[in-house]
Amino acid sequence: MKIKFHLINISGWIVFAIAFVIYSITLEPTTSYWDCSEFILSAAKLEVNHPSGAPFFMILGRLFSLLSFGNPQKVAAAINLLSAFSSALTIMFLFWIIIRIAKNFSDSRILITGSAFIGSLSFAFTDSFWFSAMEGEVYALSIFFLTISIWSALKWELQSEQPESMRWIFFIALMAGLGIGVHLLNLLAFPAIALIIGIRKYGYSLKVLIISFISGSALIGITLSVLSPVVLNFIAFSDRIFVNNFNMPVHSGIFPAIACILLVIVFLLSYFRKHKKELSEAIVFSILLFLVGFSIYSVNVIRSNTNTPVNFGRPDNVYSLTNYLNREQYPQRPLIKGQNYNSPVIEANERYSWDIIEGKYHKINLSADVKYDKNSVTIFPRMYSNQEGHPEAYKRWINIKGKKVRTEEGILEVPTLNDQLKFFFKYQLGFMYVRYFMWNFSGRQNDIQARGDLLHGNWITGISFIDELHVGSQDNMPEWMKENKARNRYFMIPLLLGLTGAIHHFLNHRKSFFVVAAIFLMAGVGLVLYINEVPITPRERDYVFVGSFLAFCVWIGLSVFAISGWINKLIPNKPIVRYLSIAIAFLSPVLLITQNFDDHDRSDRFTARDLPANILKSCPPNAILFTNGDNDTYPLLYCQEVENIRTDVRIVIMPFLSANWFLNQLRNKKYDDEGLNMAIPQLKYDLGKLEYVPVVDRFEKEIKWKDGLEIIGSDNSSSKVRLSNGVFTDFLPGKQLNFEIAQNDKISTIPVRLGDLRILYKHELAFWDIVASNAATRPICFTSSTIPDKYGLLNYTKTESLVYCLTGDYKNEVGFMNLPNSNPEKSYHQLMDEFKWGNIDDENIYVDWNNVVNVGAYQIRNFFNQAALTFISNNRPKEAIELIIKCQKLFPGSKIPYDIFSVEQVHILNMAGDTDGSALLSVTLKDYFMENLEYFSSFKQSHQKLISNEIRQNLYYFNRIVEMNVNKKEYDLLKTEFDKYFMRFQKYLN
Repeated sequence: MKIKFHLINISGWIVFAIAFVIYSITLEPTTSYWDCSEFILSAAKLEVNHPSGAPFFMILGRLFSLLSFGNPQKVAAAINLLSAFSSALTIMFLFWIIIRIAKNFSDSRILITGSAFIGSLSFAFTDSFWFSAMEGEVYALSIFFLTISIWSALKWELQSEQPESMRWIFFIALMAGLGIGVHLLNLLAFPAIALIIGIRKYGYSLKVLIISFISGSALIGITLSVLSPVVLNFIAFSDRIFVNNFNMPVHSGIFPAIACILLVIVFLLSYFRKHKKELSEAIVFSILLFLVGFSIYSVNVIRSNTNTPVNFGRPDNVYSLTNYLNREQYPQRPLIKGQNYNSPVIEANERYSWDIIEGKYHKINLSADVKYDKNSVTIFPRMYSNQEGHPEAYKRWINIKGKKVRTEEGILEVPTLNDQLKFFFKYQLGFMYVRYFMWNFSGRQNDIQARGDLLHGNWITGISFIDELHVGSQDNMPEWMKENKARNRYFMIPLLLGLTGAIHHFLNHRKSFFVVAAIFLMAGVGLVLYINEVPITPRERDYVFVGSFLAFCVWIGLSVFAISGWINKLIPNKPIVRYLSIAIAFLSPVLLITQNFDDHDRSDRFTARDLPANILKSCPPNAILFTNGDNDTYPLLYCQEVENIRTDVRIVIMPFLSANWFLNQLRNKKYDDEGLNMAIPQLKYDLGKLEYVPVVDRFEKEIKWKDGLEIIGSDNSSSKVRLSNGVFTDFLPGKQLNFEIAQNDKISTIPVRLGDLRILYKHELAFWDIVASNAATRPICFTSSTIPDKYGLLNYTKTESLVYCLTGDYKNEVGFMNLPNSNPEKSYHQLMDEFKWGNIDDENIYVDWNNVVNVGAYQIRNFFNQAALTFISNNRPKEAIELIIKCQKLFPGSKIPYDIFSVEQVHILNMAGDTDGSALLSVTLKDYFMENLEYFSSFKQSHQKLISNEIRQNLYYFNRIVEMNVNKKEYDLLKTEFDKYFMRFQKYLN
């Protein structure tokens, strides 16, 4: 029985409407953390975001930004709406995909339509997909491209005998090219599409399955590693020849190269048509359409040439675009064969590219091609990263047996292949994929980022005895765990329905089963293999695997037919069977939306905009603000670029200081900032002469940083030093230096001691160049105390509202909790009255873990504390007490977990004379930490070992409260309580 076409269409638009309405209701009304701020600002003003860019997202986002109707505060919401809209479209196309597959199981219109509703709406309200639908990021749009590609392949299958059916293949090729301009995830559809084509053309057999799957997988590699690079390299080569050899303007060689490519394609199309080679003709035409879509990256080159204020990677010519797409600034991860984390480097071969310098293409250095000792290299390298903390993290995840190998540096113990496999299955597959999968279909413990312990970010079921085996005791849970809105319990119902549907699918229609399985595996295990994740990540990565979750939701929908078959055996040939089957399976989307709504509702939450705006407003006029990247950078750039907040402040991103393009941009005028002074000419950075600079103490006396930098920047032969290999190079001629800093209309001097330092790397040199060249004329500020601490400037740093400022005043014995406020009056006014806090204190607003983390990362409580301490030292306790009360009201423990800064407020209130307030806070904190410790006591000993860090932290905080208590009676009571827990957990304190 055929379902009428208009009914399918209308039903599809109904699920679109349901999803779009829910997404719109829960949409974030402003920017979000992580890369969202960057993508929103790049879309709002067509600026160039980080490699490998997203030009099609940028263009579509720009169109959606027009819905703000000129209100800059509405731009982010309008661009977020693009994610909501594309996500709702994904649900609609998924509905139609399930309809097409479901027709293989039944003629019942009700069962087929019901299964499509259940599967598509289940996916609509899964944790990971719903999260992406709320914010201006690329993943929602990328999964739309994957879905529409699969739907198009099924349309081709339906019409494959008709002459015009090839239009769907051509459409897929165009979507693949455009989709790359959003994210590479859409290419994961290729194996499934190849299976659809292979089975339709050659029938169902094991041979066809294997060849089709391998062909589709190979096509991904060919697209990324052959087709795109070959075309770009040819165009780049042509442009270099025209510019360097024929003295033509930059970009003049692009058009002849494109003309040559088009001539070759036209010739091939004519040849294959003439000789009636339809398959070859279709392949060539598909390549043409893919390249048409891929040409969207010309937007990056065009916009980069206009010197947009945000121009990451500066892809202003074809060579720099190639490096941009290759993500040259990021470390490469080995896949099939490669190094271990402790493999010794035996050789570093130079790699180079070309870039425009003074109107011509010049060679520039890329990161070296590193060769490792061959005896330490392994196949299937999963434990390869030697970044700080990573080797230790590998050892925490698995017990590395290791094997001894002989290297040029002596005997070395490296992980065995068995170790690599254990790490892959336990961490990369288990922790970084299966855990996310279970989040979406079984349940989620909370939204706190997991580190492998029992308390944070695990999957649960909602069934106590199962969860107790998996994540420890479910009794006496503290309030912060029990009431976490992301504690979502689905009782494994979506999981069981999906497994039921998958088994039924396999048993009853294997042709389409393997198509869905291909998506499930490629977007799941395939991505796990390709990403080769490091053991420490700054955030959860579940959003990457939504394609796999989409495929599983197809099986949730198909479970209707299995359930119908079972019930039909009990109640044969009754109409009620169909409705009962749908009702049972409908538990999946009902559970998902009811459990997930409260923690996915971002409406009226403005923290990701307000807190960064407060940081910018904290800076003195015309300040230079050093940031660490990601959440203390992108939201600040959003505030400047989109909402025009404090455009006089120049943001210097520390991780980018080794990038020539970034150093060049810092010198340029940007809005109300005239650009930075730098002593070293940009050309010396561009030519790669300053990757590292030797430090040679030529002077016994202190020299000025400016003089040292001018010597480095000079091309005079007398300003060079001869290395042991006979090469002359630039050098810094001193280890005792100083620079001038302006403060209160006077100039002070800050000494710098480099000690045993023998080399300055480019990013370090650039930091000192910026600070020493500008400190006398502009305020120097930092978002984190770790930056001045790293460069030996913490003793000259004070707080001011929500930033750290460099001053000329030296203070002995400082730490991040002991930095006086340089401008208490301004800080008081801003913290108490001027600043907005994004409704963080509103009981109806959910503060998710991203916001909790950033309140901690910005150390906002600490800034309140430092301002209060300064008022106390100025004999103004009233203002100190008001600041602490304000802080407690804004950031209660129910929203932002209590931390060391909360504990210190007990002491501050005591110092300010508010003993009642101190005692009340002391009791509140004591109860909070005792509740945690009591919960930890309910764990069996084997589980307590796994949460020993949490036990130690809570005992430390509790002990601090005891030490701060000035009332003898209360002190004795607290000490007795503390000692009880101390004795109980003493074995975990070593």
